[in-house]
Amino acid sequence: MSQSTPVEDERTAYRVATLPLEYSTTRINQLFTRGYNRYIIDGEDQPEDLLNDLERFGTAAFKEDVRANAAEDPFVDEPGTLAVLATLSAICVKAHSKFEHAPPRKVQVLYDIRDLYVNNLASLLREFGDGSLQQDIAEVLYAKDPGEDGPHPGRVCTGIKEMAEFGGGLYLEIPMAAASRKCLVHVDTEPGEAGELLTRVKNNCLYVPVGDFDTKYREYARRAFKKLLRVQEENLSEDQLTWLTTNESAITERIDRFIETGHHDRIWRDWNPGERTIRVLRDAIQAAPDEVATLGDFHSAKELFEAVEAYDPEADWKRDVCNRISSPRSLGNLLASQRDHRSLTIREHGNTNHYRVQESSRGVQPLDVETIEDLFELPCMANMAERLHEKKPVRKDLYNFARMVMWLPQYQDSDLETIVTDLKDVFSRWPWYDEQVTDYQIRYEFSNTIEGDTPLPMNCDNDDMQRYCIGQDECPYSIWGSLPFPDEMYDQLSETEGNRNEF
Repeated sequence: MSQSTPVEDERTAYRVATLPLEYSTTRINQLFTRGYNRYIIDGEDQPEDLLNDLERFGTAAFKEDVRANAAEDPFVDEPGTLAVLATLSAICVKAHSKFEHAPPRKVQVLYDIRDLYVNNLASLLREFGDGSLQQDIAEVLYAKDPGEDGPHPGRVCTGIKEMAEFGGGLYLEIPMAAASRKCLVHVDTEPGEAGELLTRVKNNCLYVPVGDFDTKYREYARRAFKKLLRVQEENLSEDQLTWLTTNESAITERIDRFIETGHHDRIWRDWNPGERTIRVLRDAIQAAPDEVATLGDFHSAKELFEAVEAYDPEADWKRDVCNRISSPRSLGNLLASQRDHRSLTIREHGNTNHYRVQESSRGVQPLDVETIEDLFELPCMANMAERLHEKKPVRKDLYNFARMVMWLPQYQDSDLETIVTDLKDVFSRWPWYDEQVTDYQIRYEFSNTIEGDTPLPMNCDNDDMQRYCIGQDECPYSIWGSLPFPDEMYDQLSETEGNRNEF
């Protein structure tokens, strides 16, 4: 008897959809086939229907109430269709020019799509069957690692029961012989402390609150979506991907609208406009006459606003920040929202507040970079430039130069062509310059990532930079500290050092 597949068997489809990390690429592609079959009528493909549905799903994911409601009432009523629409929506987002070089873990829209998928899947799971599927999932979430005698021969979860003797509520019944420490559930308390044990014991079984199952499964489903997305991306041909990204418009237009209206928090994860605001305000104060404002002194919002009004930066992102400050009152409100910033102090002065903006707290002199040429203000980069007049660059020089430029704020929203053109303009000053070779080398460097992340620029401690360094004790600058890199770079640095999980 042949094994059932997700294409024709509903229960198998639900099992693969809910536990994709336990299944092969073949089985997941069969789940996708089931979803695509919904858009075949009388043997004819219905691409417009598919496109309409994925745009509807993708744009709905932007809405917090829709994502929340999907946990109670499914937005999509079938697991194969859900997997197709969610992954195709995510592929459309990743194809947007805004995110061409952005690591997926920084794109808030992808998290929104994933959350809609996870909530929708949870409501489908709740509506399906008699609880046996939840038992299948519990095999994965709560089973102990196989011992010398192999895996536990029986079911890990032998039932989901209402337990009046435990104060009511649903519990997963797990025999002690099959249980792992993951079955021990405690009340949340301070880190390092164990709260009250919520798991109950009866007749050689552990009873785990169903709420813990929901929590653990949601975390599993978030990881699982990453695999579904990878399989879908690998499964699409170039022609199919081109058709998809060419014909999809609603998701792209929604993202464009957020960009145009300055709603960066809707498209970037952990967006913190305060850091850029303080940086621009610091620059405005530095550019202002001393009688208007000075760094390290307290000033009224009116005085600081005068400095901002007079400031005329070249970088588009800095002008955007200045344009959002429309009056002393709006500046005061903005600074009040950033009162915990390390470079800002607020004190009451009569009936008003006065504000002090200090030099960069990284302990080094900041460097304003309006153009790539400004990088040569760094002594190490000036030494590198001098050497490049004499010899062709070694790969590490080109690598560092390209990555340093890519992380500059004015290039965060630029496409690759703009960055390549600007870099070639700089490189053309050196005698070894060859347009075709340089074009290829720059593009090659920009195509390299580390697990999907843009590599960090080299810091002063890097051995390759030491060849050009004048000595850190003698230099007023630091690459990571002086350059106006965006918050995303420092977030990635922290995550690399902390070894945190990614999207």
